[in-house]
Amino acid sequence: MQIDKALTGDSRGLALIVDDLPANRKLLELLLEQENYRTIYAEDGSQAVKLYKEHHPDIIFMDVMMPVMDGYEAARRIKTVAGSVFVPIIFLTTLSEMDGLVKCLDAGGDDFISKPFKREVLSAKIKAMERIRDLSRRVAEQHQKIIEQHNRLLLEQTAAEQVYNRAVTSGNIESAHIQSLLRAASTFSGDMLLSACGPDGSMYFLLGDFTGHGLTAAVGVLPTAEVFRAMTVKGFPAQEILISINSKLHRVLPTGMFLTACMVVIDKQMKHATIWNAGMPDVLVLGKSTADAEVTVVKQSVSSKYLALGILKIADVLPAPVPIALEPGCRIVMCSDGLTEATNIAGQEFGKQRFVSAATESDNSFRSVIEALEQFCGTQPYADDLSLVEIECVSGLLLAGVEQRNK
Repeated sequence: MQIDKALTGDSRGLALIVDDLPANRKLLELLLEQENYRTIYAEDGSQAVKLYKEHHPDIIFMDVMMPVMDGYEAARRIKTVAGSVFVPIIFLTTLSEMDGLVKCLDAGGDDFISKPFKREVLSAKIKAMERIRDLSRRVAEQHQKIIEQHNRLLLEQTAAEQVYNRAVTSGNIESAHIQSLLRAASTFSGDMLLSACGPDGSMYFLLGDFTGHGLTAAVGVLPTAEVFRAMTVKGFPAQEILISINSKLHRVLPTGMFLTACMVVIDKQMKHATIWNAGMPDVLVLGKSTADAEVTVVKQSVSSKYLALGILKIADVLPAPVPIALEPGCRIVMCSDGLTEATNIAGQEFGKQRFVSAATESDNSFRSVIEALEQFCGTQPYADDLSLVEIECVSGLLLAGVEQRNK
């Protein structure tokens, strides 16, 4: 086993010669020196594997039949050690039968050269392998740069998403009587939930869904939250809030982007609510059946009647939001179309009917809908952001809102 032999001038790289016959090694060494390669050699496959691990040569010339470990096994082991790094292995062979040549390639060889060696053939083989090796290295370098850039982007997006969530949701009402899920299809969600308590004790809820998903869909969330917070704290009515949000979005959103949304305002006495729906799935008002107090039914379903926000300069807010008389203990359930349009492995949509059936299945509509959705979709990934909100209209909800407002 010989360690590398230095050459004058710029070397083209390090070559590992693996052959048990000294004469073959010496001849190949001289030819490779003429090609300006430094050389090291091994007398069997086992030594070759050891030298590869220690020196990582740029090209390997491998004999087939050797003691201790033959060239086939050595090539397989070297390729395993190299992993995704391309190391050219040229087999040195007197084989002329097709089966033997195929076996060389199957073992991990990239080419072969017949004995006795001819410099012209050797030079051509080396140049061909160098082109492939250099291309492989460039691809590997570019791939590593892409991975590093992707990881940096993920870190930046994660940090931005944390800031974004704090800015949007930090003012929301916290209550055990409000259950919500916002599941993003990517790092950022184009769905949002805003809630606040007005100075008169009214409670405002806005569930929105911007066009698309991801960072592009999320760009309108911050200006929407800014307008919502500034106006609810002063007790503006729902229509004026919606008009201002529409005006803001019409100015800042790029063409083709808009906000579908539903807004619910519940009064201090928990007896009345108003619901405005623009492009969202039906908002469900649930309560107990008059015939059977154990059965949950849909008391009212508020469908979309308005144009999404941000499309027109003047907001579509007429007629006035739908007034709802609230019964004791009733619940209001809202969702985005990412939930109703979620599909299973067969491409079927979860749909409105499954949503309503799950929502009326128990006294915890939120949990029932999530369980039904997960069972329906199975392992099928969600193609869009989805959100679900359940509001229990009970006295504890109002107390939570007042406490949040007074913080």
